[in-house]
Amino acid sequence: MPLTLRAGPEAPAVPTSRRGSGRRARAALALAGPLARAIEWAPLAAASVFTLGLVWLVEAGQVLHPSVALDLMRIGGTLLGGAAAFALVDAMAADVDAAALPRWVRQGLRCLLAGGAAVVVWCAAFASLVARMRPGQLFPVGDLLVEAVVCLAIGLAAGATAVRFTTGRQAALAAVVVQLALVLGTMLLPEGLQLWPPTCGYGAWDEAHRFWLLALPVPVAWLVASGRDVR
Repeated sequence: MPLTLRAGPEAPAVPTSRRGSGRRARAALALAGPLARAIEWAPLAAASVFTLGLVWLVEAGQVLHPSVALDLMRIGGTLLGGAAAFALVDAMAADVDAAALPRWVRQGLRCLLAGGAAVVVWCAAFASLVARMRPGQLFPVGDLLVEAVVCLAIGLAAGATAVRFTTGRQAALAAVVVQLALVLGTMLLPEGLQLWPPTCGYGAWDEAHRFWLLALPVPVAWLVASGRDVR
């Protein structure tokens, strides 16, 4: 009597796009360590030391006034955002075939690594300032963080744009100039368009921070567009 072999249940087919995404995610995780070592951390480290130094040394030993603390956080956020642009200087940025992962993945990892480090330093500075202020004083972390993230996104977006046209530190320096020019430009707006209110929670504070929140997608979209592959 002939034997009939019965096939077992077939494994469900995995879409090719899903397999490709999984391989890309694993490759990106494997690349994070080498990229962290390849990033030029010196500018961000210098900006971090300067920011924390301001926080600890300005009016040292005294209770800090909220307006002074506000200025220090804004200076620190601007400096950290500009310094993060140096992380995007990539010798392989213009050569799609030179690496196992496309350019946008490599640049995205660089943004996450440098941007994450900048946010950590900013949060440490914020916590240090709050510890030096009188308990209960208004110092809204959410609003101030939005300001800092906009500055950071502008710095990274300007850096991602600059490295498309040139290489080396001059690309990052160009990004810092663009970021500082945009920040200073918003400070010089007419009084009716005040985007950096000097007192937390008063005057045009709410209106200004609604603007910053609505403006945040603009540098983020600029960053995404600038990080796409060079064809």
